[in-house]
Amino acid sequence: MDDTKQPLTNPELLQAIARMKTENSRESREAVLDLVISTARFLAPVSITPPPQEQGGGQAVLGRDTAIQFQLIANQENQPFFPAFTSWDELRRLCGPQNQQTLVLTFDDYAGMVLGDNRAAGFVVDPFGACLSFDRTMMEHLVRRREQQSQA
Repeated sequence: MDDTKQPLTNPELLQAIARMKTENSRESREAVLDLVISTARFLAPVSITPPPQEQGGGQAVLGRDTAIQFQLIANQENQPFFPAFTSWDELRRLCGPQNQQTLVLTFDDYAGMVLGDNRAAGFVVDPFGACLSFDRTMMEHLVRRREQQSQA
């Protein structure tokens, strides 16, 4: 678990998303996808029971019987998606100023959750901002793409 007290930002991804929205070219869309699957890190809102025990150096230890529940949000078709936030500011659009428990996840983490369990339809990056949805089919494609990149 990464230290969630540190700022989490994704400046390259946010710049690529802004470029994609203005250009709407294949190249700009591909740049966003490459960043999502390779370097982006996302805040995932969770409920951790019992709360983790703080250790030195900003680390937390989860007990053996710890339960982690990930939040889901519904799209317009009422399908459940895992929210993925690119920054604390984006996360605050969901939960306001309250203290929200989070984990820092990557595309691989979301792919494992979505593709390994049929309950979620996908994940959505900044659902109250950029609102980039990745459904199961797209995620399967991106997993294959990532595998091809790592073999090259």
